[in-house]
Amino acid sequence: MESDGYCKDFYKGEMAERYLLHVPAYPSAVVETIIEYLEEKMPKPHTIAVDVACGTGQGTRMLSGYFDKVLGYDISPDMITIAQRNETLQNIEYSVSAAESLPVEDGTVDVITVASALHMFEFERFCKEVDRILKPGGIFAAYAYCACTNGGRIFQSEVANDLLTEYFEGIFFKNPPPSYKDCDVFKSMVENLVMPYREVKCPDNLISEREYTISGIMDLIRSFAPTKEYLIKHPIEGPKVLQQLKEGITDALKITEADKFHVMIPIPIKMARKPIK
Repeated sequence: MESDGYCKDFYKGEMAERYLLHVPAYPSAVVETIIEYLEEKMPKPHTIAVDVACGTGQGTRMLSGYFDKVLGYDISPDMITIAQRNETLQNIEYSVSAAESLPVEDGTVDVITVASALHMFEFERFCKEVDRILKPGGIFAAYAYCACTNGGRIFQSEVANDLLTEYFEGIFFKNPPPSYKDCDVFKSMVENLVMPYREVKCPDNLISEREYTISGIMDLIRSFAPTKEYLIKHPIEGPKVLQQLKEGITDALKITEADKFHVMIPIPIKMARKPIK
């Protein structure tokens, strides 16, 4: 089965718009790290990059300045519609496609990226697609926000961090939706990922630093599929749990609804190079 059904249904309408509004863009250091590794053995010019499970295009746009063409694919038609609606860059194209059957010619791609989505793929089949479309010497790069897989240590308050960890460990990881094919990959994101090639590079975690309000943090948590799954299963208890989490973090950080506070989210990245024949 391809990475379809549930993902199409989940990331549509309000949830697709929520993703656009509340899931933060990745810092430019992510793509700079990928390009630096690519150019160790593949100098310019770079022709094609493919961003798989591109969502509304946050990661796709970062690639634009380095490649002649960037292709963004997602299984959700609503995500692709939003990406197309908001795109202003001329060298980016978005299309609906499953990760395991990409409409790309063999051996034509310099870089393939996946951000926070590998747990929704049939990974062995996806790796065959990676190998099919990458040029020799090309790079497959996986990266992810790890607010939920770093013990929740993103706040400048250990009490707030402990509350977030308790939510992730006690509720979040126990309610994976049907689309999460590999829950072990989901929990570790990319850190324990077995890459399809022997040449692998794992730089130190990058860091995304942002200012949030407490409502912004809660909107981010609600944009995650496991949170929605939990709310569907527990329509009475679920909202109460989220409200308690919000109040607990607010008290721990000693903030008001309007206050902004600093958040540091780690971004592990793992890259593998297709052998040059």
